[in-house]
Amino acid sequence: MAPKYQELLNQLELEMRQMRLLGVDKLPTESQLSEKFSCSRQTVRTALGILESEGKIVKRHGSGSYLSDSGSPMQTLVLFITEDEDAYIYPDLLSQIRPYLQKTSYSLSPKSTGGFVGKEREILLSALSDSPAAIIIDPIHDVIPNPNIKLIEEIKKKGIPVVFFHAAYPSVSDPVVIGEENNEGGAMLVRYLKDRGHTSICGLFRSDDSCGLSRYQGCMKALLENDLPYDERSFLLFSYSEQKKLMQGDRSVLLKFIRLYLPRHTAVICQNDQIAYQLIRLLSEEGKNIPSDIAVVSFDNSYYATSGNIRITSLGHEEKAVSHALCEAVTASLLHRPARSVSLPWKLHVRASG
Repeated sequence: MAPKYQELLNQLELEMRQMRLLGVDKLPTESQLSEKFSCSRQTVRTALGILESEGKIVKRHGSGSYLSDSGSPMQTLVLFITEDEDAYIYPDLLSQIRPYLQKTSYSLSPKSTGGFVGKEREILLSALSDSPAAIIIDPIHDVIPNPNIKLIEEIKKKGIPVVFFHAAYPSVSDPVVIGEENNEGGAMLVRYLKDRGHTSICGLFRSDDSCGLSRYQGCMKALLENDLPYDERSFLLFSYSEQKKLMQGDRSVLLKFIRLYLPRHTAVICQNDQIAYQLIRLLSEEGKNIPSDIAVVSFDNSYYATSGNIRITSLGHEEKAVSHALCEAVTASLLHRPARSVSLPWKLHVRASG
């Protein structure tokens, strides 16, 4: 069993995080802390002495104890762990989160895993040692077993809030997830294409990502419910590594899709705008007209949806809805309030691609 002062130290660390969030720098008196945490004043004095020796608080004679400006900067740092902080939706998302956190004296530090579980583990081990204020995790291909779940649980037990973006790893206890209504999103795009006269629909989705599989499932269900033909050979499932190669100029996955999956179809639903943008470019190079020969729709309403010659019909969210939901969940956790999972609804943005 841990000494009483060690238990109090852990509680005081959480108390100090909340104080920083609220802009308060003076700690309660020894007697107030003793009463609040049901321990002796000697235990309080021991815990405060350790915090002072670590430079986390300063004692001012006749005034009390205060948060130290020289305390670890990790205590006001929120980590954002994702595959690539510089890719796709993340630069815009991070630029929206930063000012929100700065208002509450916190800062954001993105960490890229490159899609590797080993790199994610390195980041999590460092976080366990350094104790940041909170962690946002965008999982790596979350439908594949991940050896880092035990480490995430250790981080949570240490009192560091963890918020998942898109999805949580399976078996993580009581996860807080800011996700999307992906199943319904897939169905929405099928219904939209049907209303535009399309009866033969194919698709491209991630196979190692629960978002991609849920979007695919929504499409499949909607095709059957709307009496439209469904054939699994019309849907190409690809991996993160194949998507990464595509972004590096390797078009083999799209060429395979065009040759084996696209014929006989008049519309395609893509995993995201990034895939849709590359597919439209390749189809245009091969002489296909968009959308008269083939309609292309996708998810995310990112800058890819509006940056090409053919603007992409895409599902998105209300402006800043994702960043707001993530920050709300992190802030609630830091204030020791119940943080709730959110599944964000989609909004269709109709453009020229379909």
